[in-house]
Amino acid sequence: METVFPGGVRSQHSASLEGFPEGVRSQHSASLEESKKKLNQQLKTKYLRLTKQVRPIPFIKDTRSIDKVFTEVGMNYKPVGEDEPWQRMNSHHEIPMGTIGQSRINIIEGDAGYGKSMLSLRLVHDWCTRDQVDQCSQLSNIDILIHLNLRQLGGVASIYEAIVKCLLPLDSSIKESDVKQLLQNEDIRTLLLFDAYDEYPDKDKEDNFVSHILQEKLLQHVKVLLTTRSSCIPEGCDGLTGRIKLTGFDGRAREDYVRKVVTKGDEEATQKILTQFNTNATLADICQAPLLFVIYAHSAHKAEINIDFRSVTEFFRCMVKCFHHHIRNKAQTKPTAEEQAQFQKFEDNHDTLDRLAYEALCAENQQLTWDRDICARKLGKEFYKRHTDIGILVEEEVINSNILSQPDPYKTEVRLFHKLACEWYAAHYFVKRLRSSPSSLPENLVDLMDPSELQHVYRFACGLDTIAARQVLDLLKQKRDCNSLAVLCALEQTDEAGDVLDTVRDLVSRDVIIGEEDSRLLQRTTIELVQRACQDEIPVSRLQLKMCFKRFDVTSSCIVLRSDFRLANLKTLQVLHIQAKYTDGEITRDELLGLLQTCEGLTELRIDSRSFLLPLSIPPETIPPSLKRRNINILYVRWRGLVYRLSFEHGQWEIHDQPADYPLVVNIHQGHSQLEQEWCLHQELMMAAEAGVTISTLRLIGSFNTVADNSQSIILTSGLTIPVLLTLQKLMIEDSNINQEMFIRILSYVKECPQMTTLRFEVSQLPDVVDPEQIPSQLKQRGLEVLYDRENGLVYRLSFDHGQWEIHDQRAYSSLDVVIDQSDSQLEQEWCLQELKMAAEADVRIRGLALSGSFNTVADNGQSIILTSGRTIPVLQTLQVLEIQDTNINQEMFIRLLSYVKECPQMTRLHFWKSQMPDVVDPEQIPSQLKQRGLKVLYDRGNGLVYRLSFDHGQWEIHDQHADQSFYVEIDQGQSQLEQEWCLQELKMAAEAGVTICALLLGVSFNTVADNGQSIILTSGLTIPGLPTLQELYIEETNINQEMFIKILSYVKECPQMTWLHFVDSQLPGVVDPEQIPSQLKQQGLEVHSWKHGYLDFETGRWKLSDRVAKISSRIVVKGLYQRILSTNFGGSEETRQAQEVPPEVDG
Repeated sequence: METVFPGGVRSQHSASLEGFPEGVRSQHSASLEESKKKLNQQLKTKYLRLTKQVRPIPFIKDTRSIDKVFTEVGMNYKPVGEDEPWQRMNSHHEIPMGTIGQSRINIIEGDAGYGKSMLSLRLVHDWCTRDQVDQCSQLSNIDILIHLNLRQLGGVASIYEAIVKCLLPLDSSIKESDVKQLLQNEDIRTLLLFDAYDEYPDKDKEDNFVSHILQEKLLQHVKVLLTTRSSCIPEGCDGLTGRIKLTGFDGRAREDYVRKVVTKGDEEATQKILTQFNTNATLADICQAPLLFVIYAHSAHKAEINIDFRSVTEFFRCMVKCFHHHIRNKAQTKPTAEEQAQFQKFEDNHDTLDRLAYEALCAENQQLTWDRDICARKLGKEFYKRHTDIGILVEEEVINSNILSQPDPYKTEVRLFHKLACEWYAAHYFVKRLRSSPSSLPENLVDLMDPSELQHVYRFACGLDTIAARQVLDLLKQKRDCNSLAVLCALEQTDEAGDVLDTVRDLVSRDVIIGEEDSRLLQRTTIELVQRACQDEIPVSRLQLKMCFKRFDVTSSCIVLRSDFRLANLKTLQVLHIQAKYTDGEITRDELLGLLQTCEGLTELRIDSRSFLLPLSIPPETIPPSLKRRNINILYVRWRGLVYRLSFEHGQWEIHDQPADYPLVVNIHQGHSQLEQEWCLHQELMMAAEAGVTISTLRLIGSFNTVADNSQSIILTSGLTIPVLLTLQKLMIEDSNINQEMFIRILSYVKECPQMTTLRFEVSQLPDVVDPEQIPSQLKQRGLEVLYDRENGLVYRLSFDHGQWEIHDQRAYSSLDVVIDQSDSQLEQEWCLQELKMAAEADVRIRGLALSGSFNTVADNGQSIILTSGRTIPVLQTLQVLEIQDTNINQEMFIRLLSYVKECPQMTRLHFWKSQMPDVVDPEQIPSQLKQRGLKVLYDRGNGLVYRLSFDHGQWEIHDQHADQSFYVEIDQGQSQLEQEWCLQELKMAAEAGVTICALLLGVSFNTVADNGQSIILTSGLTIPGLPTLQELYIEETNINQEMFIKILSYVKECPQMTWLHFVDSQLPGVVDPEQIPSQLKQQGLEVHSWKHGYLDFETGRWKLSDRVAKISSRIVVKGLYQRILSTNFGGSEETRQAQEVPPEVDG
């Protein structure tokens, strides 16, 4: 069942219709379309130049196109909502673009060097080329894409100004007012792609256009993608946006990049580079950051590199040295000794650059670019030229905010090639200050240089100097949540073991955290830290495994993380805290006891989990005496409920505590395992009731079966029983069918639960009337509320006095939506009619009524709709939208429907979907009140276009084209004359309005082509004229001789946009005279294909086998059409099809 209302399958479509108040053929729309076309042309010119100027690393001078170097990076997506888990994404095509059901704003986050800007460039390239290549990206639905590098927009007050100044040519006729009009138009699907928010100079200012857009003070309808470091998420966006986290390169991505970009298929060179990662785990972890991997891969391909890296500092020092040596080695003549000394001086002495970088990062508003002339003067011209030649310094044009009103408001600035490089040079100056005069450092240094945002400054500083490292670690103690960074800083120290041990002792005296979102390098480093401490008998106060615990391996006595890293020999660990909120699984008795024995010094084990299960009990005789003597505190927190403690004395769980902030809520789902249901029943419900603990809510989600005959227990679908719960306050039953008898038995059970105040049913089937005589009188006295939420906007309450349901509440965020399907049961249809009547009488807005195959007729007086079941829907005073699906409507019935609509004063839209409609309506019979009211009568034929009835002349006009669907038409021999006439009308309207016709499929309906080649004649006698916007033509099951084939090509010549002609299961001439093939078709780029014959070579007139089945119609995104063609006519596996030989007649 499909419906136009939110919550239904077609909600995306109905939302799109709300944004199109005028037809596409109106004068205003045409003007707007012209402005949009002009803007997009200029944007694409800018973007394509930008995406073809990619330099993977500084010393590569030749630029490359982004599609030639881009490699998929690991990505996880987190939808809006605090409790939503991260979901793995397989491709950048899956990035959400703010379509219905998704967040309007999505943030792409990642650490330094994780490929945020490269990803944004790839998205820009995909949008520019979406018409040329096969794509499954949501970018194909975006009309306008605005890509702005926020680093360049300091001082720019308006997004419209930024677009005109940054993206359009100097002589562009497009003004800011034009851009504003386009972006403010809700009919135009616009995506704002903001890159490098963490480097945006104005991000800390309250009054900037980016903040206004993110806070919905500006352009509330526009979709937004924003890239930033994970440590620099815009304020107020945490719970309101979708989040995409870049997780870096894995082994597969590294291999793909090396083959594609570095070695270009040289297998020996590829293996030489990849082998180095297999022999050095630290190198592999460091190169999880794509930028660092790319630098290393290109450098290693150019020269031999010592791969024995033990820290990021060693790695980056080596890479910078490679940059310098590469430029030196490329010199056309061998440098003199003096030049060699000069080169070495520039490589070793960069004090001024260090200071510039430090001051840029330390400034209140980070300013990561400098005026070119000023920078060159400070650094010295030779030094400046040397570093720009290498690519360490990069020049770029930016807007000069001081001369925005000038025709050419640009200036040239210079920056380090990446912010990571800025942190490298800043760290050198930081070390000097720490060593020379640490007392001169500002007291708020950790605020000015936020460690969470500039972690590499601190890490590099620790790797550059041991004395500075001690002071850095002291500084980090002043800042909360810096334990993980302190661990990474400790790793940078590669000598002086005594100092390292002191650092280890200090770090493990605080909470040590390993998180699922931590990089592999951080996880590995933290594990090494903990195991080093245990090895040296240093107590580890507390280890927290945050969403990363996988299992305990009894065989090897070690903890296995989800990253497959292992922790063993944790003999000095004192407290272990496992958070496995989103992990399904269980810890068996043997695993639990093995974990406790492995951690010899453990005093407390705490496991927090929504669904990670522990044994219901442990027989006391199976617990080793040594464990009992240690008296370990074993706590188990069952998500938003009670805290349990395992008693070693009798092996049972006991209630230890109930969090004050979380009332006890127990959910028993039909899909839960038996162990999970037993935990809910025995350990939570029964234990809580016996201890007098209030059970706030018990939800039975599809798990309710019946009530025992004596009403003393509920029996679940699993067979488990829930006894009377004396402390239960609210019972919710979902997804269950409840008849009259069962309903009364549930009330009898509720009577036995003295504290219950609410009984609520959701998405269940209930009786529409209850006998009030059978309702227990105690429930009436208690004030029990019996509620029924049908998930369509209204909540009903049962009246104990007369057994009727009454409207109890209307959701603040919703209106009533009702769907009546032909297949609905009699009871369900009666419920729907009861809802409609109650809502209309109570003046509740009925946002939509959908009749799916259930419409039959309208009463003669126009006062009611009669359904196929015989039931009637009276006039509804508060109905706004009526949709009729899968119904044949003739002229008379259509006018009677309009008469009914006339009686519904609030109705603004009558919508027909996949129905048979008259192609013309007599305008004289349309009630004049409907014209005055502004009613929209829409017709969606399900093939890409939506039509609107013109009340003036009774004709249908194109109203809208679905954003997520291409327009196609299928004419089949079995269709009625009216249906074929509708198809022809659609084709003509689309061609006249300039709407692209993605495909025309003639299913056994093709007859011939007119002698003049201007039209196709169908078997029904109807004719199809030349279609200027047709792209693909499919002719099915037809015998075509040489003469007819040439006539078809003559017709194709009249369709200038057609690039694909395909014959499906048809008999064709084995050879075509190439002299008779119109030359225009070759220039047009037409391809002629047949599965039986292959593709036609225009030069020889012969058929050749095609090697790609997927190419048959990958441009068609219409669900069903391509699948039908493939399944019906090209059955069998791809291997079978490819193995087919050329038919004998073709071979000749």
